[in-house]
Amino acid sequence: MNSYRYVNFSWDDAKAAALDPVGRLIYRSNLLGGDQRITNTGGGNTSAKIRERDPLTGQPVEVLWVKGSGGDLRTSTRENFSSLYQDKVLALQPLYAARPDKGLKAPAEDDMVGMYAHTASCPAGTWITCTRTR
Repeated sequence: MNSYRYVNFSWDDAKAAALDPVGRLIYRSNLLGGDQRITNTGGGNTSAKIRERDPLTGQPVEVLWVKGSGGDLRTSTRENFSSLYQDKVLALQPLYAARPDKGLKAPAEDDMVGMYAHTASCPAGTWITCTRTR
């Protein structure tokens, strides 16, 4: 085991091995959030791209799991993460690029925020049924 001067090495391979990929992201996030030397109280963002089976098509897809601002990283659970289809997130780039009104505080910015709902792999309110099929 390496010795670290400014942070603690808290990762437990046995514990991580027992978790699914999203569980490992949550585990990693909780460890990072638990060290107040590297994460602000009540904050922190983490993400991971994970290959999953699409619950509608059964096909493998890349899903971007994101724990954004507004929640405590050290106590985050699966419900605190958004899951977005990576290909749909990337498809937003040309839509934004084509807008003449893009830029800081421009209408295109507000419109793009509304588009993110269309990239969700588990739409709001369907978490239980969606995750049971994964």
